[in-house]
Amino acid sequence: MNKIEWDDSLSVGIDEIDEQHKTLLKRLNDLSKAIGMNQGEMEIVKTLDFMSDYTDHHFSAEENHMAEVGYPGLGHQQEQHEEFKGLLKQLEQDFREDGATKELADSIDTFLANWLLKHIKEVDHKFGRFLQQQGS
Repeated sequence: MNKIEWDDSLSVGIDEIDEQHKTLLKRLNDLSKAIGMNQGEMEIVKTLDFMSDYTDHHFSAEENHMAEVGYPGLGHQQEQHEEFKGLLKQLEQDFREDGATKELADSIDTFLANWLLKHIKEVDHKFGRFLQQQGS
């Protein structure tokens, strides 16, 4: 996988959420690197576990912020978050069944990374624009 670098196009204008997105992207890069370099199952398990726990934390924080300000796109955001969690669970299942394979690394690149980048640039940016319009 090509390393995903943070740039201003990914910023949603909310410091807490931007910092969480940076952490997610770093861990996604770490996971892909660990799989690509055959760094051992423990590193991959540790990173997959972190990704699962952290996405729960991040998505919850994001959704709570949206609920607090009455964001009308909250329902769609929750659906998107559930989709990502499902993709992550499928990758965890694939890893348990097949180990660290090239297919798993490709899936991380194709599904998780692309999904997350698209989600940030489209769905999360809408929330950032909503907050700006509200003067928050």
